Amino acid sequence: MLSCEQVKEKIKNISINEVVISGGTKDCEYKKIRIKRLEGKKGVFYQIEKHTENKVFHENTEQEKILDKIFENMYLGFKQCDISGDFNVLILMNRKREFTIASYKENKNFTLKTQKHNKEKNYILSDTENIPWLKELGVTDEKGKVLAPKQKKFRQINKFLEMLSDVEEYVSENSVIIDMGCGKSYLTFAIYHYFNIIKHKNVRIKGYDLKEDVVENCNRLAEKFGFKDLKFYCEDVANIQRGKEDISMTISLHACDTATDYAIYHAMRWGCKVIMNVPCCQHEINKQIDKKAFPLMLSNGITKERFSALLTDSVRARILTLCGYEAVITEFIETEHTPKNIMIRSVKKDKDPEKKADLKSELENTLKHYNISQTLWELVKNDTIFEKNIYGNL
Repeated sequence: MLSCEQVKEKIKNISINEVVISGGTKDCEYKKIRIKRLEGKKGVFYQIEKHTENKVFHENTEQEKILDKIFENMYLGFKQCDISGDFNVLILMNRKREFTIASYKENKNFTLKTQKHNKEKNYILSDTENIPWLKELGVTDEKGKVLAPKQKKFRQINKFLEMLSDVEEYVSENSVIIDMGCGKSYLTFAIYHYFNIIKHKNVRIKGYDLKEDVVENCNRLAEKFGFKDLKFYCEDVANIQRGKEDISMTISLHACDTATDYAIYHAMRWGCKVIMNVPCCQHEINKQIDKKAFPLMLSNGITKERFSALLTDSVRARILTLCGYEAVITEFIETEHTPKNIMIRSVKKDKDPEKKADLKSELENTLKHYNISQTLWELVKNDTIFEKNIYGNL
């Protein structure tokens, strides 16, 4: 076993390109930490990326401090550190913070990499590429340049596509994606473009909305651009029925109030692998909630409204978890672009959550405490399809 200082002494002369720190304990705040060698205006430095479940935090450090930073970050609760450079080194740390150099191999193909530090965003949809449907929807001009008033919309589309890339592996080829409440369909066209033009997955996409003129226009555009597997329908989300098709993913963006609950409910009944929801206009709990349960927060209109919205989404995420999904509440896009910025992104894992009885009990006690009912819970708990999920193995 070696001490921290002994390990530093053995690796102090290594030229480092990249470091990956992993193997975090249960109490560790971060999933992994990646350190990259970069070059900026002031010369070479290292950028530290700390990855949580939903976000990445960045900090920079000088070359001279890189070894100190490596061990400082290992002490956050990690067991392993992989160093890539002229020597590739694997360092292991035990609970007593004692170290072992498990591997130390010369890299004969080593080239010192110094990436340029580019603050400009690399979008999935390029802001220089001429994409016809973006022009037709008024996002870009004739040359493909994003119009000034649509910069926020363009960033929103790309942010959404980044989120799609995180769950792409669960969307199978030749499957169906349903967009519930598609509206003008900026994102529906983006989904089609991503899966069928960029990824060649040959998926079929169905968009649903209540406005006939919007649906007619979207179908016209889909036909104009030769998107034969993109169709739009005028239908209420609550009434959508599934055929025999394999629906791999459903999307509900800004579906008003309980429409989000019906969108989630249908998706779970259909066994969708991926469910993505950005809720909107959440009135149900706000109308019911007992102010006496939390007077500090619920006596003021705006805080009551926001608290009710957060409580609603927390309840939805808990129900998804009880039904076998890994549900994450994340930021859809920065609040400077839209106040409706929360997304519930869920992936079906087909396994019961730990301490399932406790999770269900906490949910029911919360609803009772605030004297509220919630549409998704009422739908799910009374549906025999979910009886095993919610009541089995408790």
